[in-house]
Amino acid sequence: MADRSARARSDPRRPARWRSRIAVGVALAALTTTLTVGTSSSAQAYEGYCPSGLTWSYFFNGSYTPEFVAGEYVINSVRPDFLVSEERVVVNGTNREITGSFTSSVSRTFGLTFTVGTSASLFGFLNANVSASITQSTTTTTGVTATTPVPPYGRVIGQYGVEAYAVDYTLREYRSIGALPEAGGLCYLHGSTAGTSVAPTAYTGWRVMPG
Repeated sequence: MADRSARARSDPRRPARWRSRIAVGVALAALTTTLTVGTSSSAQAYEGYCPSGLTWSYFFNGSYTPEFVAGEYVINSVRPDFLVSEERVVVNGTNREITGSFTSSVSRTFGLTFTVGTSASLFGFLNANVSASITQSTTTTTGVTATTPVPPYGRVIGQYGVEAYAVDYTLREYRSIGALPEAGGLCYLHGSTAGTSVAPTAYTGWRVMPG
């Protein structure tokens, strides 16, 4: 049975802006089965604990009492990030402004990284709730050129890479004992696990900064 703090965290009246449920498997290290997360715009809950719209899987708990498990991603924070494939420096040793040029020569692949959940389910969640530009992986290409002015006796740094998002999120695990929630099962928030992810986007290019 969930305690008061668990009930408060699962209050269905909380803003649902960052809440999403995806009908795919989500693995938790604490489980020996697979969590599945469903999609729904409703924030209603059965028995005051579990949101509706979750997709449930049977969980063998070693007893004769049926038990079901489901999961839900919740975003805590999102920050822009940049994944550097290579770096160049241009130094101007003259007393006049010059034009610095950078050309990429490295092809490197950046994939979605995460600490909790599964790649497929988390990718679908982030793509729908953070940015449609998020990919499971993005590869930089060679031969991409950028130019920038370099001040007298100054230097600039050029970095070529992939725009990305750094995301802090929570994977909530729900349990329903005896039956599915809609069939009268005792549904409650079993626990939450914090996770982090770096999600690449489809956008690659150079960024230039003073050196």
